[in-house]
Amino acid sequence: MTKSTFKSNVGYTTFKPTGVKHEFTRVDLEQKQVVGTVSYKNKTYMTVVVDVTSNTFQVEGSVDELGDLSMSQDSYINLFKQQAKYFIEKNIDNPKKHYEELEHQSF
Repeated sequence: MTKSTFKSNVGYTTFKPTGVKHEFTRVDLEQKQVVGTVSYKNKTYMTVVVDVTSNTFQVEGSVDELGDLSMSQDSYINLFKQQAKYFIEKNIDNPKKHYEELEHQSF
């Protein structure tokens, strides 16, 4: 008979805000363009303009300077692209208001 050892994976993770914020500063439903920014301590490090119609984006700046405080630049770009498509498809011109309404509906 062999003895097997079972190692428990039980533990916990603490999530702590880093202060890095991503926001959608403009949603233009007519032009089908969305602008997203990444900022930290009131300084904008990266701006991404997504054109949903042509499936293209433009990036100004970089999050490299933020190091481990932020996600990778590619992760932010993918986030902005996915959210831009969602906002345009759902005719959402005010993402902040939209998410606040969703938050209130969940209670």
